[in-house]
Amino acid sequence: MRSPKSKITKINRIATSNIAEVALNITGDSGFSKIGRIVIAGNYSRKFEDARKILEKVSECNFKAEYLITCGGFVEFPWVNRDFDRLLEEAQAWCERLLNGIGIENITDYLTIGIDSYSNRTNLRKPHVELVGLYDVKTDRWHWTGKSYPTHDQEKGLLRAELDTHFVRLRDRVMVLGCHDLTMFNRRAIANAGGWRKETIKRFLSKAREFKPEVVLQHPHFTDSERTWLVSWRNLERMLDSVRHYASAGVYYREGGEKSKLDEVLKVTKKGRVIDLVFRL
Repeated sequence: MRSPKSKITKINRIATSNIAEVALNITGDSGFSKIGRIVIAGNYSRKFEDARKILEKVSECNFKAEYLITCGGFVEFPWVNRDFDRLLEEAQAWCERLLNGIGIENITDYLTIGIDSYSNRTNLRKPHVELVGLYDVKTDRWHWTGKSYPTHDQEKGLLRAELDTHFVRLRDRVMVLGCHDLTMFNRRAIANAGGWRKETIKRFLSKAREFKPEVVLQHPHFTDSERTWLVSWRNLERMLDSVRHYASAGVYYREGGEKSKLDEVLKVTKKGRVIDLVFRL
C-alpha cells in the first residue's frame, strides 16, 4: 500500500490527557532486541495526548529494538469519509504529528502504530478502519496496511486492507497483522470458514507460505487471556517454519477482571528476542 502524501483536516480541539503518571517496567534484554513491544496494562483511552505521553516516556528509556510495535488502535482519529485512500492520508498525518519532536531514532529502526477511525464508535456495522502504519525511521517513509479479516460484528462495516500489504521486505521479511488477522492461522477458523472467509484465508495463507516471513508483528486491541492467541500462534509456527521472531502488542484490560495474569499473557505471545515495555496505568 502506497505511502500517501501528508494531509490533515483542521483540528479544532485535542482532548486532554487522562494519564497523570504511568509506571514503566522493562523485561527482557535491554540491549539490542529484534522486537520491542509496548504493552499497556489498564483502561487505556486511545487519545492522541495519551499516546504521545507513552511514546515520549519510551523514547527516554535505555534500550534498542529493531522493531518497536504498539497496540491496535493505539490512537484514534476523526472520521472523514469511507474513501480508503483519504483515510490513509489522514492516518499518516496524525501519526506524523504524533511523532513530532519525539526521538524514536535513538531506540528503534522501525516503528508500527495502530490507528483507527470510526464513523460510529458504538456500531461496528457502520464504516470504520483499523490501520497499521509501519514507519522506517532512517528513510522517513511509511508503509500502510490494516485489518483484512474482520470479526463477525465488523463484516459489514470494516474497510479491509488488501492482503498484499501485510508483507514487507525490510532487513527481514516482515508480516504485519492487524488484530483479528492472526485468526486466519487458527485451525478451527480454517475448518469452519465458508464463502468469502474461506477464500480470504486460503489466499492469505498461500501468500504467507510463498513470502516465508522471518518476523511477524501483530497488533491486537486487547489481550487479557493467555488463550486468546495461543492456538493461532502455535499453528502459525507449524505452518511457517521461517518465522524466527514474533510478538503481539496490546492492552491488558477487561471490564470485570482479566482472565489470566499479565506474565502468562506475555509469555505465550512472543518468540525470539523480544523486550516488553509494560505501562501500568
